[in-house]
Amino acid sequence: MLPNSTRLILFTDLDGCLLNKHDYDWSPAAETLQILSTRRIPVILNSSKTVAEMTQLASELGLAGKTFISENGSVIRWGDELEKGKSDSPTGEIEVIGASRDDILSVLKQLKAKYRFRSFADLGVDGVMDETQLSRDKARLAIARQGTEPLLWDDSDEQRTKFEQALDTHQLTLTRGGRFWHVAGKTSKGVAMQRVAQRLSHPDTNTLTAAIGDSPIDQSMLDQADVPIGIPTPSGLGVNIASPGIVAKQQGAAGWAEAVTQLLSRLDAAASATQNSPPLV
Repeated sequence: MLPNSTRLILFTDLDGCLLNKHDYDWSPAAETLQILSTRRIPVILNSSKTVAEMTQLASELGLAGKTFISENGSVIRWGDELEKGKSDSPTGEIEVIGASRDDILSVLKQLKAKYRFRSFADLGVDGVMDETQLSRDKARLAIARQGTEPLLWDDSDEQRTKFEQALDTHQLTLTRGGRFWHVAGKTSKGVAMQRVAQRLSHPDTNTLTAAIGDSPIDQSMLDQADVPIGIPTPSGLGVNIASPGIVAKQQGAAGWAEAVTQLLSRLDAAASATQNSPPLV
């Protein structure tokens, strides 16, 4: 077990990590999640998905009511980890970092006259269904955004550069995703991770952070973590893992379980060595 003076907080991406990319199965990680729960190690989901999508997933994963980070670091939903000893605990509070979706849509409306693009607000539920092959219910959850706005770019690369510069004047960023471009405030998964780690840290303990990711959008949280963990993709490892990081051999949920098990074994060995070391004189 971890020594009493150290608390591990585990941050993790979903798709391609805790969830298999091809079928969204997480059963290979179920036993490991239970071990983390038994050891009272917080698991903080950190994903591009919306609060509505992640609330549903958190319940399925046995993490209902826990803090999570959504929309690539733009939104934090605070959970019950803050309950003990805090009568003003913000359980269930939604915190938007960077820019609200309303502010983003206001800027995009101004830029519509100069650039050709279609955001989720333009596409609507039917359009999002057509572009993503999501069911109607899941498309509604994907549209329920609070701190970002995905869009399809229909203009030239030269225009996109100018568009990105225009967004920057409004303190907004443009990031390439798998199918969509994402407009957001100036935040990241790493920025949100630091905010959560600070708030969940106890003044009388040392906090150790670990972060699990598989794609470049995860790099900011991997760079901030004490122990970065990389999950390989079908095309290889898509992130940089610095020492003393861990790289799983397997993909998806199986790789997630493999890496977390290795992390816990490493920490238990370190704790045992500390407890068995002779006292200083």
